[in-house]
Amino acid sequence: MNLLLLLPLCFGLASSASPTNPYPSFTASELDQIESTAVTLLKSWSTHPSFTSPAITTEGYGVPMTKTPVPESFSDSTMCLDGSPFYFYIRPGDPTKVALFLQGGGLCIERFDCEHRATTNQGSSNEWEEEIYDERNVLSQDPRSPLSNYTHVFMRYCSGDTWTGTNTVASGPGRYDLYFSGHNQVAAALSHLQATLDFGSTPDSQFFLSGASAGGIGTNNNCDFVASTLGPNVSVKCSPQAGLFFPEDTVALWQSRIGVNGMTTNQIASIYLSRMFSSHHDTSCVVHAVKNLDPPSYCWEGSYLTPHISTPILVAQNFWDQLQIDNILCFQDNLKHASCTKDFLVDFKTHTLEQLTDLSGKQRLGLFAPSCYMHTGNLCLFNTEDDGENTVVAGKTYLDAVKSFVEDDELMVVVDDCVGEEGDEDYVPCSKVCEMHCG
Repeated sequence: MNLLLLLPLCFGLASSASPTNPYPSFTASELDQIESTAVTLLKSWSTHPSFTSPAITTEGYGVPMTKTPVPESFSDSTMCLDGSPFYFYIRPGDPTKVALFLQGGGLCIERFDCEHRATTNQGSSNEWEEEIYDERNVLSQDPRSPLSNYTHVFMRYCSGDTWTGTNTVASGPGRYDLYFSGHNQVAAALSHLQATLDFGSTPDSQFFLSGASAGGIGTNNNCDFVASTLGPNVSVKCSPQAGLFFPEDTVALWQSRIGVNGMTTNQIASIYLSRMFSSHHDTSCVVHAVKNLDPPSYCWEGSYLTPHISTPILVAQNFWDQLQIDNILCFQDNLKHASCTKDFLVDFKTHTLEQLTDLSGKQRLGLFAPSCYMHTGNLCLFNTEDDGENTVVAGKTYLDAVKSFVEDDELMVVVDDCVGEEGDEDYVPCSKVCEMHCG
């Protein structure tokens, strides 16, 4: 019998796990089986060729963001993958208002890609530029942005751990003598801001946390942590872009063909990656998991975590996340020149929208959901072309949704209601503006 068929029966072991333990006490052979399966399912995610979101620009409008070292007390716990020091980039603005962006860029899956990543700018800071710009997203100085006068903090991605890692040493299961310290890097940035800005001293201080792709996953996982760290005098708002990995109850189209049954892609990814990264998990989500005899590691992934985020959150998510579909869930089929089935695409869209729209009625959650087959390419504030169009949903852009969130404290729920050709409206994107325009 396939071992994974039995794994759900072991989930009761989570009841003995503490809230700080990211995975239940599976046997070594069970964890090996999960690891093998996860690598097979997810390895194409790590090798996607166009994964830095957004791209770094060294020329731009206005004042650049400048490379800044972490506080000395964090220097030994915030290294990039290769052990080089981590830096964040800061542009001074209103000292009582901060916008912080977590860069995306895939993640580590196995030894080969992790060690390769450590030789690049996505795993090492040794060749990072001194100054960078964000022309199109939430750290833009474009006066149309409600965040243009904020203090801007760009978190460059070099940990490969979706901003969840808590490693302080390069050793232990799955770490390959590399550092996964993304969550620690977020904590270091917060410490620096609290020490250097007039931040939190007045009740009208504002903090806007956002990130794209892996940074969107990091936004979900760190949102409540940021709010609890900054305290009651700071109004924290979060906006993950394409961070819902994965829609609820997702099963890769080809899992059964390699003998994987009884677990969803969500569950396999969460257990493996949480163990590998020593992931930080949202406290209230972990309490829920332990109470329900689920592995606390489930809190890594968006569909399980999002219902437990108490901080106001604006989710930007396409109906069909192209990266998830093309490079993970249907990847094996695509290599064989096949495609996802119609039923699979319909289910993917349904699971994405039903969960998010349901949550929007139960908690402070807004939603910007275009009928597009894209990942992050259309989820930013401004088009890369001066005369280009932004994606519009029900007459609103993502910029409109962010403005409402920041300036009026109102969360829009805008879901594309365009209609495609008869017979294919449930699985074919119908938005007229789905072009890559975020750089």
